[in-house]
Amino acid sequence: MKPIAPFFTIATISFNSGKWIRQTIESVLASSYTNFEFLISDDCSDDDTWEIIKQYNDPRIKTWRNEKNIGEYPNRNKVLNEAVGRYILFVDGDDMLYKNTLRNIFEYVEEYPEAVSIWGVWSHQLSFCIFPVLLQPEETLNWIYGANLPIAIMGFGETIFRVDALRETGGFSTEFISGDTYIKKKIALLGAVLLVPIGFMFWRRTPGQASSTLSQGLIGYFNNVMIERGILEDRYFQDHPDKHALYKHNSKIRDIKILFHHTFLEGNISSGIHLFKRLHFSYKDLIYLFRKPDLSYNKTLKNKLFQGRKWIQL
Repeated sequence: MKPIAPFFTIATISFNSGKWIRQTIESVLASSYTNFEFLISDDCSDDDTWEIIKQYNDPRIKTWRNEKNIGEYPNRNKVLNEAVGRYILFVDGDDMLYKNTLRNIFEYVEEYPEAVSIWGVWSHQLSFCIFPVLLQPEETLNWIYGANLPIAIMGFGETIFRVDALRETGGFSTEFISGDTYIKKKIALLGAVLLVPIGFMFWRRTPGQASSTLSQGLIGYFNNVMIERGILEDRYFQDHPDKHALYKHNSKIRDIKILFHHTFLEGNISSGIHLFKRLHFSYKDLIYLFRKPDLSYNKTLKNKLFQGRKWIQL
């Protein structure tokens, strides 16, 4: 009899995670939904992480230790290449998966199989939604760039990817300090995104994470500007020139105002000039300081109620 292919790939990348990795592994193995493979890729830890990982012999677990440290995103791509599940969820070596997460996600994708990704979002920020909500690419982009809704900012712990779609994007980019937002927006250009309430797992902020690095100075700002430029240069916009102009306009206003506020207005003139040049802004771009973004789509959303795949007129 041919073995049943796992529906999910649970992917854990670890580096010096000895303090938490046992909790991570045991939380996954305690899942109420059991049709999954569990891939663990240790990135050449120099603490006891690998010794702890080797203590588990569940048949669903496949482990390896990189011969040298290759970094977060190459390690994620390595796991992605090995995945045989239909959907992949990253539970990093300092996170804990909630018991019923996989079961709940399975029910979501059974109802919405067209979704290429599932995003956990804060429901209080989307008060016009009855979850789950399915968005096609144009709608997803309108929510992000035309209404300034923070639906793509949550990291991998609140994101499910369909494996074939994630591979189609080319996998995780190594160009950014933190590529969470980039890959979410990239995959949203390919197909429908399903929004559900946040809460897939318990996740920690620990020293050395990309999110910790981004909080230092203006590194996060630079990273976010480069991510947006990468997205807005995607070939998707060749067929949507009007939308591209609007999104680029709104992004430029935001970027210029944030830069001006956090450097020049705070007296950090040298950093402001440095970033201004490094991001190749021109003096003509200063006009955006006096412009407002076109967020008229936000009014359209708040005059309706969104449920499942359709609008309900109020």
